[in-house]
Amino acid sequence: MEKILTLSNVSKTFILPHEKRDTLKESFLGLLKKRTYERFKALENISLSLQKGDFIGIVGKNGSGKSTLLKIIAGIYQPDTGKMNIDGTIAPFLELGIGFQPELTARENIRLNATLLGLSKKEIAQKFDAIVRFAEVEKFLDLKMKNYSSGMQARLAFAIAKEADSDIYLCDEVFAVGDEAFQQKCIEVFEQWKKQGKTLILVSHNPGFITQFCSKAILLEKGKIATSGDAETVIDEYHRRIHLESEQNSPQETHPDFIDSDIHITDVRFFNHNGAETDSFKTGDSITARIFYKIKNPVKKPVFGIAIHRDDGVHISGPNTKTSEYPIEEVKRDGYLDCIINPNTLLGGRYELTVSCFDYSCTRPYDYHDKKYTFSVERNRENQFGLIELPVTWRHYG
Repeated sequence: MEKILTLSNVSKTFILPHEKRDTLKESFLGLLKKRTYERFKALENISLSLQKGDFIGIVGKNGSGKSTLLKIIAGIYQPDTGKMNIDGTIAPFLELGIGFQPELTARENIRLNATLLGLSKKEIAQKFDAIVRFAEVEKFLDLKMKNYSSGMQARLAFAIAKEADSDIYLCDEVFAVGDEAFQQKCIEVFEQWKKQGKTLILVSHNPGFITQFCSKAILLEKGKIATSGDAETVIDEYHRRIHLESEQNSPQETHPDFIDSDIHITDVRFFNHNGAETDSFKTGDSITARIFYKIKNPVKKPVFGIAIHRDDGVHISGPNTKTSEYPIEEVKRDGYLDCIINPNTLLGGRYELTVSCFDYSCTRPYDYHDKKYTFSVERNRENQFGLIELPVTWRHYG
């Protein structure tokens, strides 16, 4: 395969002053005071090689160097050391809408931004209607940009930028803006680029998008590549490190609000359809969440419940023993309760489990573990989109 991008030992350091001097007065008063600085190494010895048609994801916590890396590839920053070789044109989707002029209309901003992206007047005229349709701003073309909502600006910015026919696309959190319909349009554009053999570098805090679109990924930690490889393996390692850090930073003692409760949840373990303990499942498999508890005094009619969230915060479901019509008359001794999800209709991703126990009125909590337990689901086939797999039946008459 043809190499399109190569980075060799690229590093970038920023000089950060310890004291801000924003006004003339502050600068004047500080003339006799020596300024001190701090060196912040944003990237250190980054080596990366991409072939034409690669879709690669970049993940990592805030401050790990993701956006700095994209800006170096885009030519916005120059590396302090190292070499970079790019064999193709680049379209950066780094901060959607940052180049808009608020006092100009949307019509004027389309022409201005498209020109900055390298489109000729003829190309702009040919693509103008497509840009407007994609952004859904037909009725607002002559409205000044300062009166646009952030969502409208994001749609328009993406609609303009996608018309740049480039070899490499740099996308920094494009899914973090806009509504669900806009995100679906982004997805369709990505699928089109994949068919055309374009190269994509995607930064996102949503691991589901990384595994959905990218075959490769890298994990950045404190400006260094912590691991790289196929997307699902890297995302699993990313989640493992986040979970480990959360365990180290969060005390496991009972929450003060529940110290005197009669029921304490002590642990949750996951089991597959064969009864083996695991935290990794496939769509269609059964998932058993075993909730262990200890009691101080017997409790009548307790209600146990769970809540499942995708790791980007989307709430999937929240059943409990009361709504599921599984009454527990009384608990008199320590034990456990199995919550069995069969079949598991969750699509690929990482999930967080909240577990709770309430009185029968569901107003008084005995114990509550918020998003304390995690498990992952792997897609059982390609081209699955959304949150869950519905049990759909098709009938054709024709």
